[in-house]
Amino acid sequence: MYQEKQDHIKMASISASISHKVLILPHIIKHIPKRPVLAEELEIYAFDLDHTLIQPKSGGRFSRTADDWCFMCYSDGENKPESTQNAFSTRNTLDKLCNLIKDNPKAQIVVFSNQGGVITVPPTSKSCLRYTGKIDQILKEISLRDTPTVNISNRVWIYASPKKPSSLFSKKSSNRGRVAKLRTSKDTLSSAPISPEVFDHMRKPNVGMYEEFRKDFQQSVSFKCYCGDAAGRKKDFSDSDKVFARNLGVEFVLPELFFKLNSQL
Repeated sequence: MYQEKQDHIKMASISASISHKVLILPHIIKHIPKRPVLAEELEIYAFDLDHTLIQPKSGGRFSRTADDWCFMCYSDGENKPESTQNAFSTRNTLDKLCNLIKDNPKAQIVVFSNQGGVITVPPTSKSCLRYTGKIDQILKEISLRDTPTVNISNRVWIYASPKKPSSLFSKKSSNRGRVAKLRTSKDTLSSAPISPEVFDHMRKPNVGMYEEFRKDFQQSVSFKCYCGDAAGRKKDFSDSDKVFARNLGVEFVLPELFFKLNSQL
């Protein structure tokens, strides 16, 4: 059964979106449905975020602002920004995800994203606000597809691994880590020890983000596949998505295959 748990690390909780709770810790950012839609047997479809589900509208590798994004479109193994595609010949990633949810009442969408440019200490940093603002916009777009009979947004979970902030750790830091002070939504300061290794464990291809999801989502699931663009090909910056799927013991699928028009996944 789904439940929200607090461990020894104090969370900064911000109810920034209507459908989701935003939980900001030094080592992870979570967007968790406030009212998750559950079934007896659930199927997990997991995805990378950048250059898998979305990409910058500006055409760069990284988003410049919270508004610099668009859902990607795939056709015959190729992808382009949403605005350059013919709507009658292609579907964007949001269309595919919405159809997946509508057609499969057991499906849950889970996003695992490395966000090496985002710093969560403090959680009000420009990079953190830019990222959470972008996710709020994405979730708003998804919620526009909700219907009285099918709630799509409450079946989407998003986890991000932020940058390890140098301000938390000195060269002489012990394995126990230093004490991080976070300002919570109640505007009070709390202290919690955290080690550098925690940040590394959260970053793909390590499985820390998935372990956090399982803490939040304590229900029996069938993991169908993980889809991401970092597959170790010549054009790819790494193979972290492919290795992440291997470490989870699940099928790895390229986005060009998952989202192409005739895909039956």
